[in-house]
Amino acid sequence: MQISRRGFALGTLAAAATAPDAMARPRPLRRREPVAETRHGRVRGMVQGGIYEFHGIPYGAPTGGAARFLPPRQPEAWAGVKDCMAWGPLAPQGASTANPAGGLGADMAKYFGSADGISPTISEDCLTLSVYTPALRDGAKRPVMVWIHGGGFSIGGSAGPRTTGTNIAARQGVVTVSMNHRLGAMGYAYLGALHDDFAHSGNQGQLDLILALQWVHDNIEAFGGDPARVMIHGESGGGGKIGTLLGMSGASGLFHRATLQSGSANRVPSKELAAQTAEELLRELGIAPGDFRKLQELPWKQIVDAQSKMEFRAMTQPGARRGFVPTSGTAELPLNPIDAVASGSAPVPVMIGCTRHEAALFLAAGGLRSDKVTADILRQRMAVLFPGRAEEALAGYKAIDPKATPGDLLIRAMSDTTRYAGIELAEAHIKGGKGGTWQYLFSWESPVLPYMHSGHGIDGSFYFDNTEAIPIATGNAGARLIAARASAAFASFARTGNPSTRALAWPQYSLARRETMVWNMPPRVESDPLGAERQLRTRLAAA
Repeated sequence: MQISRRGFALGTLAAAATAPDAMARPRPLRRREPVAETRHGRVRGMVQGGIYEFHGIPYGAPTGGAARFLPPRQPEAWAGVKDCMAWGPLAPQGASTANPAGGLGADMAKYFGSADGISPTISEDCLTLSVYTPALRDGAKRPVMVWIHGGGFSIGGSAGPRTTGTNIAARQGVVTVSMNHRLGAMGYAYLGALHDDFAHSGNQGQLDLILALQWVHDNIEAFGGDPARVMIHGESGGGGKIGTLLGMSGASGLFHRATLQSGSANRVPSKELAAQTAEELLRELGIAPGDFRKLQELPWKQIVDAQSKMEFRAMTQPGARRGFVPTSGTAELPLNPIDAVASGSAPVPVMIGCTRHEAALFLAAGGLRSDKVTADILRQRMAVLFPGRAEEALAGYKAIDPKATPGDLLIRAMSDTTRYAGIELAEAHIKGGKGGTWQYLFSWESPVLPYMHSGHGIDGSFYFDNTEAIPIATGNAGARLIAARASAAFASFARTGNPSTRALAWPQYSLARRETMVWNMPPRVESDPLGAERQLRTRLAAA
């Protein structure tokens, strides 16, 4: 079984190799440079927009060499004060099918915002995090919003203008945290079938996230946060990572609310399938299974290049292994996440949602705008989406909207794959019987890039109240209003476990009414939006 959807890079890829750690060199404290105490040592940050910021705080030790593919370790303590004013390194990564950016050219910066001035190195010393807070050591115990970046499970990073925490920390009185963690083969290769020393591989990237959440639990009070009110939220691949955390007992008690945005990982490969993917990596690198420990000796770039070839080959060769994602049937993740959630593994409030036209981004990035989709292309794509049932699915979508163009139908069908996975997870969470469940659908469309509609990732800046940093929304009064309402709802969810605010009531999602917040102008709650499409997908899934 494969992950149900592709993620998208929300971070900036850098070509640089490991650089010396300039942050480790102590220097005199300057005015307006705050210092906080962590369990491993003191850290020096900076103040921007009235918010204290700390970047590149180590939450784990380097993961290269003999530490590759193994669970993360605590960082070494340090003496003096560590400068934490620059973004920490990205995890090793390269070309990926999760990154369609090249096909959008100049429109990419309009859509996601410019990353000028943010150019982290790439290093296996990547287990670092950032903190934004209105105050230090003031006893306020603010709710904590922990952001987990997207990029599928193979690329991405926590830095970028869409998800910087300054505005929401200042306007909603919360503490925000984001982190980098291992990706791709280094984060998810399962080597347990090759040797017992690696029995806990297959989810090491997820264990990094759990270690980061442990850091939050142990240290966030020094940054004005409440370790008993931690919300995790993430978009695309970040949503998939959170969906996986919902099924991992090791994360239990380290977060108290969860939000999945345009991504879930309801079903992931078993140990047996994951072992086959690891074997393919060895073949790609020309390493015999008995010599698999050479994986810990190779330069990381060779491994990343090999996994990239595997990903792209899987797009054209049926049966080829796509890449490295979480592994089920392990001690850390015994069940598929959706089965674990249905059995009650996630007794916390959960919010799930996506955008109305998720697939518009992926089609455009791949060079196929919706107005260029022909009837033949539509049939070909539907055959991939619905093996053996393509004609039934196509007829169903045409019946819902007989006037829709082939491009519109394809966007609907592809986008509903993400939406339906989220609905499945919401139903499983309700079955689990604890915590409360909320649903949303983001459908605002920018007039700047109309062919993108409300595509994948368009909504990320709204929840952080950063729309003025994104050209597709800059100066748009409707976008500002939605951002204000949405960021307040997300902060309320972090604060109370309920996203309702004084300005906007948001009822729980129920199977009877399927109440859903629709983020558009004006923001409103609807009962079962796109219900005909949901019923079609339910019929197709049941057969």
